[in-house]
Amino acid sequence: MSKTLLEKISSVESLKKAWDNLDKTNKSSHGFSGETIEDFEKNKDDKIASISSLLLKGKYFFSANRAVLIPKNNGKFRPLQIPEVSDRIVLKVIAIELENLFKNVIEKSNGYSFAYQKKLGTKDAIFKIIEHYRNGYVYSLEADLINFFGTVNKEDLLSNFIYPKLQDESINKLLEKALNQELKGLEDFSDEEKSNFKDVHKGIPQGNPLSPLLSNIFLSPFDQFLVKKDYKLVRYADDFVILCKTKEQCEQAYLDCCEILKELKLDIHSLEEGEKTKIIKIDVESLTFLSVTFDGVDIYPSLANFERLKSKIRDACNGKVNHTVFSLLKKIINMQDGWISSFIYTNLYKYSEELDYYIDRQLFLALNKLGWRFNKASLVKLPKKFRHKNESNVCVSREQRLSSGITLSTKLIRDKLKSYNDNLENKR
Repeated sequence: MSKTLLEKISSVESLKKAWDNLDKTNKSSHGFSGETIEDFEKNKDDKIASISSLLLKGKYFFSANRAVLIPKNNGKFRPLQIPEVSDRIVLKVIAIELENLFKNVIEKSNGYSFAYQKKLGTKDAIFKIIEHYRNGYVYSLEADLINFFGTVNKEDLLSNFIYPKLQDESINKLLEKALNQELKGLEDFSDEEKSNFKDVHKGIPQGNPLSPLLSNIFLSPFDQFLVKKDYKLVRYADDFVILCKTKEQCEQAYLDCCEILKELKLDIHSLEEGEKTKIIKIDVESLTFLSVTFDGVDIYPSLANFERLKSKIRDACNGKVNHTVFSLLKKIINMQDGWISSFIYTNLYKYSEELDYYIDRQLFLALNKLGWRFNKASLVKLPKKFRHKNESNVCVSREQRLSSGITLSTKLIRDKLKSYNDNLENKR
């Protein structure tokens, strides 16, 4: 007798596989209770066994999620709902099972959809755009779905897209509860910040391990509709571009998008507004997608993304968090390293000089605030192009910078680029 879906996801083996597949890079990540990944890991075998038992008995209950706001490049915020670690394992094990069940649906979007796909990511989406451009598709229609995660009707999603494909009904109630967890922690936000969570329970929750998979399943008809019309679609979750050879083809692509999205009860910003939905010729205006800019020749992090990095460095240095000298240096090193690693496939040298002088300047301000005493040899003046009006132009010298342990960006880029290229060569 074959196992039910509930029996499959409840096995200790399946739950351990889900744990292994969780993103655990941030060991301090936690839900509302405060239990971190590191805390859970100390006694994970016993906890996983307990989860298994509760699931099989139908007594597993999801806890409340923690409300979190993540800044977006446009100055707005993305409202996330962060589950408890134990809930993440259950959600992940369900996601793994559904991914197997919907494999054929997901594979239909291969080459068009790049978010939450195995071995695919931002880089692959950008490279696909470049490929289309080099084949003569020099115009782009850029758009994003209006409040996609908050708009999708989860009852319709489950009833019409998910449940009919399941072999039995043993996890139906669990799925429903997984998308309707309570949200706590809103009292920590201002009234303006709370507005980002308005109607958050109506859609599928961002931050839930199930949501990425469900979004790809729900948007599969969108992909197939456009692909059948031979459009060069590149979609990353609810953001997408369509590459065309003429402006007129982009205009028709916009109309076709509106047609299929209406059927899915979704919408995009009007082309007439010309801000979030727009048509451009890439070598004239440059296309910025997923925080990467492509000008028809080169790719590099978008200016908005680079300014956001500078803002993070400034916030770390200006005393919003009480850092020691050691913790401050470590914070800057991690931010610099993380940003360069994320965009190593792009031309980072475009920003390397400015980034280094910015770090030198902010480092001086931070250390000065901490009472650090400098001699003349340890300070220099910023180049004129990096100075700001009504501000002093002093920054730490390169010798002082290097003694801090913060590698020069040019060297870090060069070293990481060599490693990146070596890895590509080994994969061939």
